[in-house]
Amino acid sequence: MFIVIVGCGRVGSELAAGLYRKGHQVTIIDHVGSSFEHLPPDYRGRTIEAEVLSEDVLKNAGVEQAGGLAAVTNSDPVNAVVGHVARSIYGVPNVVVRNYDPRWKPLFEAFGLDMVSSTAWGASRIEELLERPAAAGGR
Repeated sequence: MFIVIVGCGRVGSELAAGLYRKGHQVTIIDHVGSSFEHLPPDYRGRTIEAEVLSEDVLKNAGVEQAGGLAAVTNSDPVNAVVGHVARSIYGVPNVVVRNYDPRWKPLFEAFGLDMVSSTAWGASRIEELLERPAAAGGR
């Protein structure tokens, strides 16, 4: 599958590397060229240094042929807009966005976007681990 990833920080670079290793064609976009240093040396997918909200950047990345797009920047408004544009304008069938700040969750929901909120999930998981009984493996 051809997948476009927007954002090459910790999440984007891990995602790109994992998908590439599984045989997917991957293009990753970031507006900071040094961000591509997060990618492992064996990554051979395409990288694009550009502001994703600039005209034609998604189109030049091949979004019209993409089977999936992940918007994983640390900007919730950028992720929401990119996800919405990918789905509604370019018809990308599988769009997943990162929710960085839980206060922005209603925007993603309004757009009907699949999202991953590492902040909310992480807090919930830590709470779960703190509250588990010592007999169940707690320390």
